[in-house]
This record gives sequence, structure tokens and C-alpha cells, in this order.
Amino acid sequence: MQNVKKSKTISTRVTKDISDRAKANLAKMGLTVSEYVRLSLIKAANNEVKLVSFLDSPEAQQAKYEDQHHMAETIGDIDDFEKWTENLDED
Repeated sequence: MQNVKKSKTISTRVTKDISDRAKANLAKMGLTVSEYVRLSLIKAANNEVKLVSFLDSPEAQQAKYEDQHHMAETIGDIDDFEKWTENLDED
């Protein structure tokens, strides 16, 4: 087996809650976040990625319909958006 030096570091920013939940869920599968990201990048490098469709639920289809028919709520500026997202259910 060839010994390949790993020299590239990739980082991303997420909320503490997302990080904690990801760590807990990945730990149930025996993985760390780093291992999961490494495996995901290997899949991407080998062109083995299957993209997730975020429009495959009835709720997403309804939201798309509302947007296309100008029924979506206008949030306003970034401060309004942040206040709005604080009220969303994270589950």
C-alpha cells in the first residue's frame, strides 16, 4: 500500500448545535466528523456523489409552488431574516 502524505486541511463553519448533533449522529455509526468529511471527499473525487434532492417532499413542493405563484412571505433585510430563522423549528 502506498503511503500518501495528507497535507490539505479543509474547514467549514456551522453552528454549535449542528456540530454537536452531527458528532452525536456520526458517533452512533462509529465515525468522527473528520472521517465522514474525508470519506465524502473521496466519493466526490471519484465522481461517486449522488446529490440529494431537496424538493422530494410534499412540504418542499408546496414551498416551491408558493414561491412560483408569488405567495411566499417577504422577510426583509438580513436582521429580519435572522429574527425569522430564530423562530424556525430545527428538527
